[in-house]
Amino acid sequence: MRPVYQWTTEGPPDEYVERLQQVVSFDPAVRIQCGQHHAQLSIPDEAHHTWSPTLDVYVTADPAGTHIHARVAPEPTVWTFFVFCYAATSAVAIFGAVLGYAQYMLGTTPWGLLAVPVWLLVCGGLYAASFVGRGLGAHQIHQILACVEASLGLEGRAL
Repeated sequence: MRPVYQWTTEGPPDEYVERLQQVVSFDPAVRIQCGQHHAQLSIPDEAHHTWSPTLDVYVTADPAGTHIHARVAPEPTVWTFFVFCYAATSAVAIFGAVLGYAQYMLGTTPWGLLAVPVWLLVCGGLYAASFVGRGLGAHQIHQILACVEASLGLEGRAL
C-alpha cells in the first residue's frame, strides 16, 4: 500500500547521504533527519498537516554502487492511530462474533453478530480515509521526492 522507490547510483552510501543533506538544505519546504545510512525526509512544522507524508530513505552498498530504497509513509503518529483503530475494531468484532454465536447456540436473537458488519464498515471507512490523506498530501510527497531526485541528478523526471 505504501509507495516504494528504488534507485542505484555511483559512490559510497555515506557520500550519497551527505549529498542528500546538501540538496535538502537549499529547500525550506523539506526537513531531513539523518543517520549513517538512513534519512527521513518530511515537511517542516509550518506547512505540516495531519496528512503530511514522510519519506524513509535507506542507503546500502551494492556491487553496482549505492542502492537507495525509499518508502513513502504517513507520520508515525498517524500510522499508530490507524493500527490502533484496526486492532480495536477487530477485537470488538471478534467479541461480537463469539457473543453472537453463543446467542445463536442458546436459541436467542444473535444481536452480537451485528458487530461484524459494523467492523466491515469501520475498516472500509479507515481504508477510504487513507486514500483521502494520500490525495491531500500528494503535492508534498512530490516536493520530497524532488529533493531525492535532485540529489541523484535526476531533476525534471516525472513521477
